[in-house]
Amino acid sequence: MTDALSDALGTSGGNRASRGTLGSAVLRIALGLTLFFTWLENVDKDFYDGENFPGFFSWAFTSAEDGGNGSSLGFVESIVDSTLLAAPEFFGWLLTFFELAIAICMLFGIFTRAASLAALGFFVSLFLVYFGGEEWIWTYVVLAAGAFTVFMDWGGRKLGADQAIAATRGDSPGGLIW
Repeated sequence: MTDALSDALGTSGGNRASRGTLGSAVLRIALGLTLFFTWLENVDKDFYDGENFPGFFSWAFTSAEDGGNGSSLGFVESIVDSTLLAAPEFFGWLLTFFELAIAICMLFGIFTRAASLAALGFFVSLFLVYFGGEEWIWTYVVLAAGAFTVFMDWGGRKLGADQAIAATRGDSPGGLIW
């Protein structure tokens, strides 16, 4: 195996606590700041409230001619309708804490391998919700690529709590948490 692949899979030797690069740490922190300030704005606008949360999806899937985004993936709309919109108050609060948790973990380098995977899933889901509409979806491609990069480079372990955790405890089981 190549050194990069061995490092990504956690099969190489060496000082595992020092995995990650400064560039990946900067990317991790930038993603954390992006998520945190987006979360603050959403809280300020009561986005996550059980009454407002469904309105976002209504707008996303309403045609552009009727004042919506015009997203075109019917299977995504069906999934959203049968899950998130079945209990909007619950999922609105769940998303409130989920997005904040990812932001904090990314900012401070806490469990960043897991947090970067969660961020990747979050950004891909936003890409799918906006796909085919008026929103510029490539923002979510860039954010997803950033989250994937942070994951592949051991969560930007540098400059974070994960570096200290790995130095004292070693790698996490399966290498997927820190």
